[in-house]
Amino acid sequence: MIAFQALFARCLLGIYWCMGLVPLPPVSQRLRLAVALFIRLIWFAYYTWMLIIGYSYIWVDRSLSISYITGTLLHMGYALLGMLVQMQSILKQRLYVRLEDYRIRLQLQMRRLGCSHKCQRTERLFFLLVAQMSSDIVKTWANSKYNISPVHVISLPQKWQLRFHFVQLMWQIMELNQRAVELRHSLLRLAAGIDIWQPYSLPDWKYLQMLRLSYERIYECHEIFNDCYGWSMLCVQLMCGFEFVANTYWFVTEAYVSQRIYMFIYNGNTCFAIGTLMTALFWYGGASANNSRQIGCLIPKLVKPLGSKRYNDLVSEFLLQTLHQRFVVTAKDFFSLNLHLLSSMFGAVVTYLVILIQFMFAEKSSHAAARPK
Repeated sequence: MIAFQALFARCLLGIYWCMGLVPLPPVSQRLRLAVALFIRLIWFAYYTWMLIIGYSYIWVDRSLSISYITGTLLHMGYALLGMLVQMQSILKQRLYVRLEDYRIRLQLQMRRLGCSHKCQRTERLFFLLVAQMSSDIVKTWANSKYNISPVHVISLPQKWQLRFHFVQLMWQIMELNQRAVELRHSLLRLAAGIDIWQPYSLPDWKYLQMLRLSYERIYECHEIFNDCYGWSMLCVQLMCGFEFVANTYWFVTEAYVSQRIYMFIYNGNTCFAIGTLMTALFWYGGASANNSRQIGCLIPKLVKPLGSKRYNDLVSEFLLQTLHQRFVVTAKDFFSLNLHLLSSMFGAVVTYLVILIQFMFAEKSSHAAARPK
């Protein structure tokens, strides 16, 4: 299992490199820098081609129905999102390096504390990718039986870059959650081994001080992570929400108009793929805030009524720190990723879906009125 985890991590790193999802190498590594820039030029050319195709569809077809406009805007929006992700990996290079440095320091610090907790992120992300691949296979089969989307095949590289960007985000959030869980378990062991009616010992104070510094390091990693990936997380959630609304609208439209089974399969699998990615990201984002709350609830159990002022002041400082420095995954402070926001987005999806259906009925009424008797 350890060998599989190491192989999976190396494969992901290679895929990130080929898709331009990692920062540029330093200037001293000229060959790797040249290859990385060449890869990004290829991706920028690909997304420019996608934009030209989307513009040509608008220019050729002047009927401009609601479904046609929605699909074209979705296609062009994902092309712009891909360019944003590429630019982010270039412009945020220093923050990427700083985040990696903090992550390694935190890992070594938790090892010195003797913290260990099993994390099943490799298995979960692997099965998530398998589910996404299975969904694409079914969609490709449905598209071959009935020409549903003319850009299905050419947009697959962009779709998989977006999916691996989701995996990249979830991998780092899950690692920070693992460190928070290890910290919580250490606090539980410390609280279980302390008699509150006995004076404190110096090793207890030092151990608690190291735990407080570890908490601060986890918080700093969350802040740098939000700064690194904030814009891409914001735009990814907006585009994925828009795609979920659009495919749900097409699903309802197909049920109302002609009930073609291949359209149901295609749009249903698209909603499944987008929904699982968004739910997983919001789930792990909410777990970060939950870990922070649980750690804050454990701090008061460390107070010693007969202890010294130095020890109790450290406990008070730690408690105050957990109140002001919470582990939150945000999209440039516009919103926090948690299950409460996911439920709100689902309500918004239903609202926009009703609006689109009303446009569909209005469009059909106008066509019926214009048709001669």
